[in-house]
Amino acid sequence: MFIENYQDVGDTKLACLNLSWLLENGESEKSIFSKVTPYWLSATSQPKVCDPLFESWKTAGYLTSEVALERLILAVKAKNWGLVPYLKKQLNKGDIHLASLWVDVVKQPSSIFDDNFFFLYNSAERDVFLYGVRRLVFSQPEKISEVWLEKAAKFNISPKLQQQHIRRLAISYAISQHKDGLEFLNRLPDESVDESVKQWRLASTIGNLDWQGTLNTITSLPEKMQKDLAVVYWKARALEGIGDIENALVTYHELAQSRNYYGFLAANRLGEPTRLRHEPLVVDQQDVIRFQQQPNLRRAFELFKLGRGNEARKEWNVLSRGLSDKDKLVVAKMAHDWGWYSRPIFTLAEVGHLNDVELRFPLPYKSLVFDMAKQNNVEPALLFAIARRESSFMADAYSSAGAAGLMQLKPSTASYVAKTKINRSQLFDPDKNVQLGSHYWSYLMERTNQNPILTAAAYNAGLRKVSSWLPEKEMPADAWIETIPYKETRNYVKAVVAYSKVYEKLLSQDNSTFGEITDIRILPAL
Repeated sequence: MFIENYQDVGDTKLACLNLSWLLENGESEKSIFSKVTPYWLSATSQPKVCDPLFESWKTAGYLTSEVALERLILAVKAKNWGLVPYLKKQLNKGDIHLASLWVDVVKQPSSIFDDNFFFLYNSAERDVFLYGVRRLVFSQPEKISEVWLEKAAKFNISPKLQQQHIRRLAISYAISQHKDGLEFLNRLPDESVDESVKQWRLASTIGNLDWQGTLNTITSLPEKMQKDLAVVYWKARALEGIGDIENALVTYHELAQSRNYYGFLAANRLGEPTRLRHEPLVVDQQDVIRFQQQPNLRRAFELFKLGRGNEARKEWNVLSRGLSDKDKLVVAKMAHDWGWYSRPIFTLAEVGHLNDVELRFPLPYKSLVFDMAKQNNVEPALLFAIARRESSFMADAYSSAGAAGLMQLKPSTASYVAKTKINRSQLFDPDKNVQLGSHYWSYLMERTNQNPILTAAAYNAGLRKVSSWLPEKEMPADAWIETIPYKETRNYVKAVVAYSKVYEKLLSQDNSTFGEITDIRILPAL
């Protein structure tokens, strides 16, 4: 019965049981063991129920030195040092040398600078070299430039890989505000101009408020990138900066029709209200009745109501795989009506149906949010925005970095704020999580001299990082955001600003955390 009903839901334990029982029931070893290898190739130890299957797979000769080395590299990159001794025992002599190189370069990437670190300069050692280069290129660009000139030729690196390195190095120079950073970026051929190159070409001029330089940079971008909303906004800002107000206003007006970060900034420049352009999703009631009888959906709903979120999401994923976009919208609307708000958020984004603002920006835990907002002197729209960005309102959300709950707090951060020990399970309690998350925001506001932009950045990256990103002289907030070195933090701040604007409209909230954002200034020191 298990085999007949088995579906892959991303559970390794169940997958191993399925493969084991298929093997016992007469499936050929060749067909089974070829499927076992991807499960064995894991950076972490797999469930013990997989051990008998792995032993049979190993006895059949599938555990080669090459496969063992591949897993060792995964474990080393994940810094799972406990697996390394076991895996080293599976290696031949030549691969033991490579394993040692990988351990050394992960523990100390600067090992690639040593004259005697590499011996063979073959393709396997080249991968170690390239890993070290990627680890260090953004922290030591000039040193990496030197070692590349010295060793790249010995590794016979392909033109494609060389071009990728040159692109990363140019971006690194731009991020570190090297005097030749923009020049390096401008030398890149059009085929190397991706989103990151575009970002840092713009940021190199925006950071200096060099508006004519910004216009020149925009003109030099590939034509398709000139239609990007970020580029359109900065073109308007640059036109305004050089005094071409008429053309700037035309561009702002066009952009202000958009429901996104740059559209909201453009409306702000014009002094106009935020436009949500809400269009409710309408689904056929007959489709709703049809899906009410769907076993996967019924199981997902019951598991969700029982608080078994992970299992509920697995059932949802199995159901969703076989649905048309139209049917996905039907079940998304049903999930919203049940109070399962995360599913519509992801599903509407997946199918590109973005105009039902209320489904995409729901208001769960409303009384809790308002109580904690009042208690900690934080705007409710801001708390909704953070929870929407951090967890999509999944109270059991848990990140690889150890952050938990609605507002994604680490136990160490929560304990510091609460001045008492807080464990992970407590952070899965919405009441405790929102209380500590709003308190943490208030604390960061105090540390950043009440600057909400810096606070949003610090909520994501930490105060120490934000302090290191402060400009040498005062600059507008929108310009500073565009120059944040970490892409994750840069996008995070943009999302929190935009989501706050959406929630202010949905809540008919007069006060605004970010106010007139283009009037906020970023100062050289906290």
